[in-house]
Amino acid sequence: MELLVEKAISSASGPLSPGEALRRVLECIATGIILPDGPGLLDPCEKGQTDALGNMSKQAREDVTASAQHALRLLAFRQIHKVLGMGSLPVSKAGARNRKRRRDGSDTGEGETDGKKDKIDDSHDP
Repeated sequence: MELLVEKAISSASGPLSPGEALRRVLECIATGIILPDGPGLLDPCEKGQTDALGNMSKQAREDVTASAQHALRLLAFRQIHKVLGMGSLPVSKAGARNRKRRRDGSDTGEGETDGKKDKIDDSHDP
């Protein structure tokens, strides 16, 4: 695990926040780095090219890859609490303001007009 995390984070172009680092590690696994036909994870302590996960079965490698793909989907839909196995955190007022609303207004319960009335320009009427 440590070797995988080190390889994923050290290949980044700059410093990463903890959230970005987690996403990067999951992306590496999700792309198939540990699959038998993937690039693999070489053990740096061995002289020859030795797969550090050589004792892991093909099925286990596929399961871990599929789990990483699922975790990335959860992260994309703001469900990190499910990935971490914890309860959902309450949404802060500042976070709710910065989120984009759907066009149909279902996020706030309002219609497309956002509760505002359109200004009518009567200056051009005959």
